[in-house]
Amino acid sequence: MQLQRSLPDIQRAGLGLVAVSYDSTTTLRAFADKHAITFPMLSDRGSKTIAAWGLLNREATGRAEGIPYPGTYVLDGKGLIVSRNFEQAYQERDSAASIIAALRRPTPPPGLAGTGAEVPGKYLKLRVGASDTVAAPGHRITLTVDVVPGPNIHVYAPGQNGYIPIALKLRESPDWRAPAPVLPAAKPFVDPVGERVQVYDRPFRVTQQVTLTLTASMRERATARQALVVAGALEYQACDDKVCYRPETIPVQWTISLAPLEP
Repeated sequence: MQLQRSLPDIQRAGLGLVAVSYDSTTTLRAFADKHAITFPMLSDRGSKTIAAWGLLNREATGRAEGIPYPGTYVLDGKGLIVSRNFEQAYQERDSAASIIAALRRPTPPPGLAGTGAEVPGKYLKLRVGASDTVAAPGHRITLTVDVVPGPNIHVYAPGQNGYIPIALKLRESPDWRAPAPVLPAAKPFVDPVGERVQVYDRPFRVTQQVTLTLTASMRERATARQALVVAGALEYQACDDKVCYRPETIPVQWTISLAPLEP
């Protein structure tokens, strides 16, 4: 189970984990025994708490009556909500590790802070990382590229006119959906001709969310526990204080082990 796999990461982040369900304690006990669940699973029979929190899916009928919209609350030590993640459909949701990644500061400390492979470039050094190395169809995970510009090198922020801005572009694939990547705020810089531009000249992180699709092909691959390679490229033009260099495209990829959908 994805939450059980993520439990060590959740605990390392200083958090605990509790699941709330409208199922009976008998059903939850059987589920916990079958999947070796070690975190608390609470039964909200009658969905009173679910309804009180405004999470009741009133369109669900029959066996699904009383079910909540799937989601995750993160509370601090005082019981205050610091993050909420909710979905319309239970099949697609953020992974626990992806939620934790979003809670952390988006800009890494100096150096290559990612957890994946280092990728050398001519003017930049990169390291790719992922919130999850194992995911099922429907999971939304977070991919990262930590970027370290070379000495006296800067690259241009998205939207900067007159230059080729840095851009992470994933290949189109029926196996995943990806919105635009997220970059931190850039810093102002006055170029040699006196133009004020927005650049990155210190280590920064590019964050990319990816939702694995629920296609029949992906379900089959997950059942067979195949690997999924999410591939793309980082495009940029590097400059120093005097000259801009030829644009460079650096291939990047992430390998995710697929797991079957949880019952």
